[in-house]
Amino acid sequence: MIANVIVLSGYGLNCEEETLFAFNHCGIDGNIIHINDLIEEPDILDKYNILAIPGGFSYGDDTGSGNAFAQKMKLALWDKLKSFIKRDTLTIGICNGCQILVNLGAVPALNKYGQRDVAVTYNSNARYQCRWVDLEVDSNSPWLMGINKLHIPVAHGEGRFMMEDKILNTIKENKQVAARYIKPSGKSAELEFPYNPNGSIFDIAAITDKSGRVLAMMPHPERGMFTWQRDDYHELKDMSSRKSLDLKEETDGIAIFKNAAKYFSK
Repeated sequence: MIANVIVLSGYGLNCEEETLFAFNHCGIDGNIIHINDLIEEPDILDKYNILAIPGGFSYGDDTGSGNAFAQKMKLALWDKLKSFIKRDTLTIGICNGCQILVNLGAVPALNKYGQRDVAVTYNSNARYQCRWVDLEVDSNSPWLMGINKLHIPVAHGEGRFMMEDKILNTIKENKQVAARYIKPSGKSAELEFPYNPNGSIFDIAAITDKSGRVLAMMPHPERGMFTWQRDDYHELKDMSSRKSLDLKEETDGIAIFKNAAKYFSK
């Protein structure tokens, strides 16, 4: 075993199976734990190296995406969560998990963990977006080492990062903007739909805390791990066949989970 991961479930989180599969595929053991079971026995966290909060629609997004789940965690687990983050651990929140980490104040955590500095709110087009996007990665986060670009899907109605200019300037200076939406050509999306699917400020798709060990991202890497999952799979398959090339089984999203395994294998 390289490391082990706890993947949270409950109250509308619905990507726990795929997320655990991604970690298992990379040699990381783990368990899906209901949030209530963790609250009942918070010392469970001491047994794990990685915390993953997957996507979904916790509490139906009725009080804002990720807000109710974050408040539940903060009221019942906050001291334990802070201790976990401050250890040599990794934490990832994907889509709804990203919104939960933002509401918890686990990212960007400029002054202290628990202070909410940014918001993830309704898409500027007021519509749920489920589509593949291109991302440019520029981060020192252990989750993203060696990754320059990603082609993975988004699926959300509230994915727009918003913050004051001074907060944006600070996280840019700190290299806490982990990934940004770009056009297929590699040029910045510059808020243009559909390349930036939600109108997120500065085309932000993911941010980290100052350590880089806590990653909050709206796109879904666990839904873009294998080439056959891609939206352009048939084109890639046809091109490989014409050129007599082997089509790789794995694609962009899996690199994030492999990086978690590398981090703990050192």
